[in-house]
Amino acid sequence: MFKLKLLFVGLLLVCTASTLRAQSDYNYGRYEIAPFFGSRFGGTIDLSQQGNSNVDYLKIKSSMDYGIMGDVTFWQNFQGEFMWNRQPTSLTSHNPNDNTFSPVSNMNFDMYQFSVLYQFLSPERKLRPYAVAGLGFSHYGTGSVNGQSVLGFSNRFAYNLGGGVKYFFSAHWGARLEARWSPSHTTSGETEYCDPFYGCYPATVANKAEQGQVNIGLIYRFGK
Repeated sequence: MFKLKLLFVGLLLVCTASTLRAQSDYNYGRYEIAPFFGSRFGGTIDLSQQGNSNVDYLKIKSSMDYGIMGDVTFWQNFQGEFMWNRQPTSLTSHNPNDNTFSPVSNMNFDMYQFSVLYQFLSPERKLRPYAVAGLGFSHYGTGSVNGQSVLGFSNRFAYNLGGGVKYFFSAHWGARLEARWSPSHTTSGETEYCDPFYGCYPATVANKAEQGQVNIGLIYRFGK
């Protein structure tokens, strides 16, 4: 009887270990690397308060984008993420007097973002929707005139908010499709702020280049 009990316990341990290993193999990967490409669209740089009556804003041309994302799972369904995203694009100036556009400069518009990503559904599911939000900065890589940037600035605060879905073909490989809203600060302007106690007074605000992006990428997952 004792030997039968021992055999039963041994079989139970083997089955449990096999199940845990199967789960571990399926959930293999604490780290993810995902190169991607897609499109980034929209965005203007407000110049209406810069003292030039012939230019009120610069338009960022919608174009393709590409980059890479690195994710690490740090707690249950939460991941920390770093994203580098480049948009090769150009700037055109808008003349409010005759509503015409003129070319200004080519630009490599780079975003460097640190985000937190939450994945829905359980880890053993192949299809996992997610939400993501983060912040960082954007680099406006324009040409220069007399050693100075066309814009007069290069790095500005930026943030992102979006969501998407991941689909894993195997323990190591998958794909992701996502959309993000990704505004970047540009110039500064003044507005009137009214407080119920202190009245109205001028306040400095940050103008933003409001952009969106839609990307698809290939995921390589590794580590335990």
